[in-house]
Amino acid sequence: ANPQATGGVSRLSDSGDAHLDSTDRRQRPQRTPRQIVRVTLLVIAVLLLLPLPKGTPLLLVVPALSPLVALAALLSTWTFHLATAIGLLVGVIVLIRKRWFCRWVCPTGTCAELTSKLGHRLHRRCPRVPLIGQWIALLTLGGAVLGYPLLLWLDPLTMFSGVLGLRYVKTVPAITWNAMGIVVILVLSVVWPGIWCARLCPLGAFQDLLSRLNRVVTKLVTRSRHSETSEGLPRRAIVGAVTGISLAAVVRRVRASTASPLRPPGAVDEAEFTGLCVRCGNCLRACPAHIIRPDRGEHGIAGLLTPTLDFKQDYCRKDCNKCTQVCPSGAIVPLTTEQKQQTSIGLPRVNMNLCLLGDDRECSLCRSWCPYEAITYKFSQIEYTLTPKIDPEKCTGCGACEAVCPTSPAKAIVVYPL
Repeated sequence: ANPQATGGVSRLSDSGDAHLDSTDRRQRPQRTPRQIVRVTLLVIAVLLLLPLPKGTPLLLVVPALSPLVALAALLSTWTFHLATAIGLLVGVIVLIRKRWFCRWVCPTGTCAELTSKLGHRLHRRCPRVPLIGQWIALLTLGGAVLGYPLLLWLDPLTMFSGVLGLRYVKTVPAITWNAMGIVVILVLSVVWPGIWCARLCPLGAFQDLLSRLNRVVTKLVTRSRHSETSEGLPRRAIVGAVTGISLAAVVRRVRASTASPLRPPGAVDEAEFTGLCVRCGNCLRACPAHIIRPDRGEHGIAGLLTPTLDFKQDYCRKDCNKCTQVCPSGAIVPLTTEQKQQTSIGLPRVNMNLCLLGDDRECSLCRSWCPYEAITYKFSQIEYTLTPKIDPEKCTGCGACEAVCPTSPAKAIVVYPL
């Protein structure tokens, strides 16, 4: 062996090792601040999702950060509000800085990254799977054109928000479904590290689509000879959008013939509501009367975990509009207190077989508690009894009459959807 050659290799190896060591030293300080920032933002996200005593606007921030939710809501409702502005602003940043939101901000991504580290320690590897998240995003946006974004509830920010609403869920099945999304993400991240963020997350895939769109526009502006169609974006986008539109048309037709449950004030039409609602739980946390409950599947699988109203213990206050101010997707339209007082939720019906007046007993609680003075009593000459009468022009279906009705276990007056 040539000593000089050996020495040269040795010196080259030493210099290479020194270069790697210096590279590691440069990378470590960069990764550590990012991890600190991500964990800090994770804690802030949890705090933002805790309801405040005197106001709830901050509940809107976390789910509203998703540009996917913002664009789907804009395409579905053609209305622009605060949540839409927040999401579109993030989308503009992501358009310029690819996956910036994933790398620095996303709380669900932080949880998935931490559990993926456990998977790496267990020597697990991520398999090669199709870009499922990209198809979810395209199907959702395609459906949004018809007002029914099919899979919008799979957005990671809305799933993260939904987990924070578990304290308001009273039944085990609903708790299980509410937490299922995040649990699945964490389990998958342990078994196949990185699979959620890289292959399954629709929000991450949507950011990739935005970055690719940015490159396409740049090439068109600069009149480059290279065509982006080689990457398959136009064909995939067209197929995904058309499929989403077709599925949305079918689902909307089915939902239009389905009986609607009682929804919070400002809820859009039932044919669109179950698609627009992202099950984030914001309205549950915002309601001071705690009358909003997640649907446990009583009204079909499409309505699972969507908000419904329960007036057995309390009612919708006349001067409260908090649930209408925290919806990130437009499923519940923002209303002022004046607008809310003119919005009908439902209409009460009286069962005289249960009503105390029908049994010649005294009771006037429903009339006394009605904040809209919509209940009067009519005397029947034939039956010689008083019968409660509801004026549909005044009544908004707030549920005060049902909440105060003393009959048990069934209420003599019950609010039904319009």
